[in-house]
Amino acid sequence: MKKYIYALLSIALFASCEDQLLDFPPQTQIEDNGIIISQSSAEKALVGVYSAVSGISGTAILTYETAADNVILNSLRTVVVPTLKSDGGVTGGADRTNGGGYGSYYSLINRANHVITAVNELDNSLFSAGSKEKILAEAHTLRAFAYFDLARTYANVPVILTPSTATNQLGIKKSPKADVFKQVESDLDIAEKNLAGGSWNVNKGRVSIWAVYAFKARLYLYQERWSEAESYASKLIDNPELKLTNLEAGDNWFETRFSSEGIFEVARSTTEGNPVRTNFATAAEGGLGDYIVNPDFADLLNNPNIGGKRSVYLKYDASVTAWLIKIYNKSDRSSSVFLYRLAEQYLIRAEARLKKATPDIQGAIADINKIKDRAGVPLLNAQGALNRDQLLLAVEDENRYEFAFEGHRYADIIRTGRAGVVFGTLNPVYQDPRYWVVPIPTSELKNDPDLEQNGDGVY
Repeated sequence: MKKYIYALLSIALFASCEDQLLDFPPQTQIEDNGIIISQSSAEKALVGVYSAVSGISGTAILTYETAADNVILNSLRTVVVPTLKSDGGVTGGADRTNGGGYGSYYSLINRANHVITAVNELDNSLFSAGSKEKILAEAHTLRAFAYFDLARTYANVPVILTPSTATNQLGIKKSPKADVFKQVESDLDIAEKNLAGGSWNVNKGRVSIWAVYAFKARLYLYQERWSEAESYASKLIDNPELKLTNLEAGDNWFETRFSSEGIFEVARSTTEGNPVRTNFATAAEGGLGDYIVNPDFADLLNNPNIGGKRSVYLKYDASVTAWLIKIYNKSDRSSSVFLYRLAEQYLIRAEARLKKATPDIQGAIADINKIKDRAGVPLLNAQGALNRDQLLLAVEDENRYEFAFEGHRYADIIRTGRAGVVFGTLNPVYQDPRYWVVPIPTSELKNDPDLEQNGDGVY
């Protein structure tokens, strides 16, 4: 039996045992000095992969929110869409994301690679029924999460599928973005096969078949595979165990852990708080107060005919004379980071229905209206004169309002090729498509001379 050393020892659990977010005993590192030799040690190694997801998920949200037009730096309120810089900064102020967390994604990938490689080599007799397949499904999905975010953030990136104890991956060239997405799909195909037939009795803080469906729907949207995006979104929409919350006290997706709307979320505890809250909360609340809501966007969310009940995502703080973000701001720091929820599936399906070879206009309107109805805003007239392009703009708007501070806006506008129009009016550099990709941090380029910077010379 081949033994694989898990390179990152002393991996802390990303949630306390009392929260029961992980079905593992309260041990914080791999047994036998880091060697994966059994189901138990493989499960503990998997905790380390989840721990990496827990950290990078907050960085991803900050990266996308910093780059887009929903939030602004509190210290420089006149800059709405900043120019990203390769030293990890932005125009006019510090970037708390450290350049988007490029290296952290590869740390996550390396952890997943260790688990995948080791578990595949272990004899099936060492696992209880279905456990080996489930561990592999989760590890493949979490690796796919990292590569998906890398591709939509940095475009072309190196693809590494074997474990390493090195601190960098010298000499590995970038793969085209399309090929990175193919690797994401390959990982998700394995996960879907391994989890097929799973019941709804799932922990929403762990990868499930439903999380894989949601991930695939989003991936196919990025790949412009409209029929498949529609099909996978429908799997979630048709699940009777999932339903939209009411956006009211006691029934909203961001205050209720594992709500009826949630599909997969990074649940936080009071001891290991939400990583985004630190940057969005004021100093009086124990945060840094780096970001506030763009006042123009706050006006939209507070408009009863546009944001409607989604104004609950905001709160006004007179001490800083600004609208602040409420969805991550539980006073005990235990707000989740939401990776997939049902509302996104309706808007994925609406866009896919509009863009497929034979558009389904009425189906798309029904999906858009499902989100509008929940928000309590006027519905689209199903018999009206809105054409396909106007409906696509309605999808874009609803994505902005519905996922206001969840890191969707920047990626959506880049994906649809509208950055020149949407962001270019606020920052002229975005009229140049070479800026439609986040620069690789200078520190990563110094560590690996073979790694080439993004942007064809603009960074």
